[in-house]
Amino acid sequence: MLTTAFSYAFLVRHVVSEPAEKGGNPRMATNRPVDSGHVRVITKYLTENGANYILPPVTLNVRSVPAIHIPRGNFATTVGFVVIGDETQFSITDGQHRLMAITKRRETLPDNSDFMADSISVVIVVEPDLARIHQDFADAAQTKQIPASLLAAFNTREPLNRVLTKIVDGTRLFQGRIDETSKSLSKNAPSVFLLNQVRGMVKELLFHDYALSESSIPARSAQVIGTTEDQDAFVERTLAMLNLLAMHMAPWNTVVELPTSGGPANQVVDFRRHYINMTATGLVIIGHVAYEIEKNPDADWRRARYLDLATKIDWRREASMWQGNIIADDKISTTRGPGRIAARLVMQELGITTSIS
Repeated sequence: MLTTAFSYAFLVRHVVSEPAEKGGNPRMATNRPVDSGHVRVITKYLTENGANYILPPVTLNVRSVPAIHIPRGNFATTVGFVVIGDETQFSITDGQHRLMAITKRRETLPDNSDFMADSISVVIVVEPDLARIHQDFADAAQTKQIPASLLAAFNTREPLNRVLTKIVDGTRLFQGRIDETSKSLSKNAPSVFLLNQVRGMVKELLFHDYALSESSIPARSAQVIGTTEDQDAFVERTLAMLNLLAMHMAPWNTVVELPTSGGPANQVVDFRRHYINMTATGLVIIGHVAYEIEKNPDADWRRARYLDLATKIDWRREASMWQGNIIADDKISTTRGPGRIAARLVMQELGITTSIS
């Protein structure tokens, strides 16, 4: 096994991809069928981040050992050099979509672009057996999907995630109480929400749809919060809203006075069992209603409606308002339809009229 780096120009000349045909026999080809959507996503990423991007290493295969020169020694890892002739061809074990995206990106660039001089790390396996090459690909695919909350915390290229982290850091209720790494929140967790659950509320505030597909978010974000000024203004108004609710709405006004860890913090577990606004569904309802409130340019009117949202709505789970919509068979629904019904009932209670469902 060899590891080095190849320029994109070298990759295009010396690496071949042999994808299986969809519906055909994949055992007769070196690579899996091409996912054209995946190629488009990587190409778009390279296009939008030309001066600041990273591509993971690719794994290549060569059927016979090229000329390798290494110094004598008893080292587990050695440094040497490999002589690769013009006739040498590598096949791609893992990374064919990255290679195709590089090729497509090159087609859109002027001749004087230095993009093809960029390099990528490669791992080269010497393996003539096709079945073993397939096994290498399967072994390389033993990865785990990044939890949505952790991805939201790390991927700050997306404006939505940039405003999200500022909102979490600036909200009294959220500071030190958001789980930013887990995929789900355990029943006994002292954290109030997952980061991805707060992100759902922010999507409601921005797009009126917490379930908006991830592929649609970049374009919509560019429209709504495409500039730093837009992002700062959105964060300022959202923080004002959330901190007002945290001062006056039960049980948020109790939670903000608790320590973030230790015995007293475990009261959050009980609040989560008994209050709608301590659940992801409750956050989405708040975001949906706040979207309508934010349409009004009168700051005093908005503040009055948020005070009503905090004090006039019974957020206890057993309240009649929630029965038959988000509460059914003693369980809280997480689907869009019941949440929209509950949000409309909240707006009716607050005297907010809207023609949008």
